[in-house]
Amino acid sequence: MEKISFKYIELFAGIGGFRSALDRLGGECVFASEIDPFATRAYKALYDGAPELHGDITQIDAQEVPDHDVLVGGFPCQAFSVAGQRKGFEDARGTLFFEIARIASAKQPRLMLLENVKGLLSHDGGKTFETMCAILNDIGYAIDFRVLNSKHFGVPQNRERIFIVAELDAEHVDWNVTGNDVVAKAKRRVQALDVRTFNFDWPENNEVTTRLRDVLETQVDEKYYLSEEKTSKLIAQLNEKSTPSSKSDDIEWVGSIHPEKDDYYMEVYGVMGVGGISRTLLTMQGGGREPKIVEPVVMRVGNTNPSGNGMNGNVFDSNGLSPTLTTNKGEGVKVTEEVRAVLTPDREEKRQMGRRFKENDEAAFTLNTQDKHGVAIGSYPRYRIRKLTPRECWRLQGFTDAQHDTVMDAGISDSQRYKQSGNAVTVNVIHAIGIPLAKRLKQEEAVTIG
Repeated sequence: MEKISFKYIELFAGIGGFRSALDRLGGECVFASEIDPFATRAYKALYDGAPELHGDITQIDAQEVPDHDVLVGGFPCQAFSVAGQRKGFEDARGTLFFEIARIASAKQPRLMLLENVKGLLSHDGGKTFETMCAILNDIGYAIDFRVLNSKHFGVPQNRERIFIVAELDAEHVDWNVTGNDVVAKAKRRVQALDVRTFNFDWPENNEVTTRLRDVLETQVDEKYYLSEEKTSKLIAQLNEKSTPSSKSDDIEWVGSIHPEKDDYYMEVYGVMGVGGISRTLLTMQGGGREPKIVEPVVMRVGNTNPSGNGMNGNVFDSNGLSPTLTTNKGEGVKVTEEVRAVLTPDREEKRQMGRRFKENDEAAFTLNTQDKHGVAIGSYPRYRIRKLTPRECWRLQGFTDAQHDTVMDAGISDSQRYKQSGNAVTVNVIHAIGIPLAKRLKQEEAVTIG
């Protein structure tokens, strides 16, 4: 599309997921705020030193913020996430929404684009979100909102997030609410408040066009692989505890490695089948809590070429989707690979001994004195399991390799780059929303000029 010049500010900026998308559409960031020191270093490395980047937004006078057309921000979601304690406004992080309202009330940007977890809609029976909508209305804004999933926007990650667009002094338009999903229920509750609403031109996409294999690196350092011992234990757990069941059309469960069998434990500890996609990860790790998916795939002995994926202990199929990235430093992100026992490089597919051929689940042939290729005697593991790399996690959020490598070269550790990817908004989704957002600014400009 034609670039439309506009100015915006980015609050709770992280590594600039909004910025990476909006700059491509003609936006100019005139102010940003981020409190985390590692994210600040990454942001400055990515955006030419970012002189417009400031620290704690709670310490900044609203009048010191430059005038702007659009305010964007993914305000901290821990207070509303199903993985947290869900204290909402009682949690200090929950009150950071009021910082957005404070700045918007003082500066009156034409539009706002806000992002948060889907659980915000139902927190405290919907009261938290209703309060936010009422506040936005009180300071002059009409609202619309939609839940979008990153998997529909060119990245293989199942990441549902709510996006809120607020427009200053927009004419009220009633929503035509259909269905009974969480968004429809929330819209009916909000309409009952008699707040001003409008219909935003949301991007429509319901197709999954990429899979994990599309974002995996071709060469992966051995440090990302689990040891043979840990891999064997994990596979044994899956084999022992697997009890087939199905939870939804998208997610196929093949069992649980936790003794409890109710819905909560299936969700937290469940092992997902390769016929579905990954569920959204909760913000927990360790203790075997991480859900898992397994499908054997073929690779050469000693070759670390990946062909499957997992998060927080999950083992995911490369034909499936990544779970939602979280801030858990990527410790549980795993990929499963099958190892074939081969006698010679030219016999990788056949593994021939005389006229006999070996199947995948058979032990390797016994070496004889003529063999020179280092294949050991006995059974071979059919899987290798590894974490996703930080670069792969950044790809799952729509960032380029060049952006990731810039931050890595700035000295940001693996653990922080994992965390930064989990905290980010998906660039592809923001870009898709940004197109009708920018067009709306252009239309308003044309009306004003006319």
